[in-house]
Amino acid sequence: MTSMKKCYLVVSLFLCSTAIVVTGVGADELRIANLLLSPEQKPNVEVLSTVPIEGAVRVSAPEGWRISPETITATGQKRFVFTVAQGRPSDKNEYALAVTVQRLGDTTFLHRQNVRVATAPNSNLDVAGPNEQGVAAADWSYAIPNVAMVQDKQVRIHTVWNRRCFSLLVGVDDLELVPTETAVQIALGSVKSDKTFGELYQFLLFGDEAGKGHLVSLNNDKSPRTLPDTDTSKAFVWKQKNTVWFEMAIPFTAIPAIRPGEGRELTLSFLIHNAEGKTVLDWGRTCLLPNENAEKWCRWKGDSIGNTALTMPRAEWGLCSSKF
Repeated sequence: MTSMKKCYLVVSLFLCSTAIVVTGVGADELRIANLLLSPEQKPNVEVLSTVPIEGAVRVSAPEGWRISPETITATGQKRFVFTVAQGRPSDKNEYALAVTVQRLGDTTFLHRQNVRVATAPNSNLDVAGPNEQGVAAADWSYAIPNVAMVQDKQVRIHTVWNRRCFSLLVGVDDLELVPTETAVQIALGSVKSDKTFGELYQFLLFGDEAGKGHLVSLNNDKSPRTLPDTDTSKAFVWKQKNTVWFEMAIPFTAIPAIRPGEGRELTLSFLIHNAEGKTVLDWGRTCLLPNENAEKWCRWKGDSIGNTALTMPRAEWGLCSSKF
């Protein structure tokens, strides 16, 4: 990606006039990356395959959108980049699109997917925990909300950044709040200029018996440690009616491979550790990320992972100047 003014969208691909052989494309082998900016800002549309494709690929979008180019002829590659020449934003931050690849003999493969804008606007927001009504005291309205059903629970995630820290607010409905066991595990990763993955950092936020939030960094040796240069007052866990909220500010000094700045591409994934029934909610499934060995995620004493198959901890995310 050359600029954050280029995002990633899911789009419907229509039939092409030329029949070309398509090799090994299946329902679990094709996905579209998250959007990294709002569609009216002319983002990229990135279609990703786990297997090389040879064939004709086209992209279409909702009414009122225009995609360029209309067709890409695949010659064995796994990544296809289109551009939203004209697009319209949705208040729900959800875009129902699809991909079609033409097979030999005019047969086609059709993939449908809902995609969201996944980027953090620049903001001086200061996380502050709940007010007297149990609502987040900080004004998160400037963030771009991502809302999805993860397994059987609705999850909401908001992100913003400034030169000091990357801040998150995650809400999970119908979740029991059990001290030290109900937790959110965050995976933040850097992305290199050649689109390959760099460093991966993992953090854990949970509440103690007194209701105080604790933010720790997870080592590969499964031993949590105190997060360096972190104001412990910037980590909160609380329950408001039927929703458990996790709010945190992660300093960029703790994720040195990710430099703060407009246009920065990174990855962000998270797990919700549900103490009730010892289950784990994997946000990556909403992005159709491929399954990975659970060892890609750091384990910790008391986690709810068990033998659960997890997706790779690498969903597309970005840093932008504004959500507008």
